Amino acid sequence: MLFHTEAQKRDLAWNWHRGDRAFFQAGACHILTEAFLRRFPTAGFRPLMIQPVAGCRGGHVVAASPTTVFDWHGWSDRGRYLAHYFRKLRQFYPGWNAAIFELDEFMTPAFFQQYNHRAPNQYFHDPRPRAGAFLDRLLIRRSSSTGQAIVGRALPPTSSASCRA
Repeated sequence: MLFHTEAQKRDLAWNWHRGDRAFFQAGACHILTEAFLRRFPTAGFRPLMIQPVAGCRGGHVVAASPTTVFDWHGWSDRGRYLAHYFRKLRQFYPGWNAAIFELDEFMTPAFFQQYNHRAPNQYFHDPRPRAGAFLDRLLIRRSSSTGQAIVGRALPPTSSASCRA
């Protein structure tokens, strides 16, 4: 998991010059999700939001089908991915919890405002070509590999969160 400070979030050049994996893991996940959904419009994937409860960080947008998730590291089994994601965040923030839901409004002004995500024109440069090129590299890597990148087990949700970091 990557987290950066508020000052780092505001530094558009610093954000832009991070490696692709870091860029699309923390700060531009929605841009990569949009690139994937545009590339595969009939594959049965939708934008899925992992929205932390109030006071917690670690929100994320992925492309998801009923069985599969796609994000910066490639494809994963949906159940295993979500279990892994929750487990990792709870290592950093005991009590971390989040809502998981499909987004009806995606890559719109309402989406950017409600979920505090940057619009493409708010980056140092346009991130959409970068997302397309990164997606191309993931597709090439996928064609030459087997197996899933994420393994884990389901964890029950906690009743309350203690996040404030």
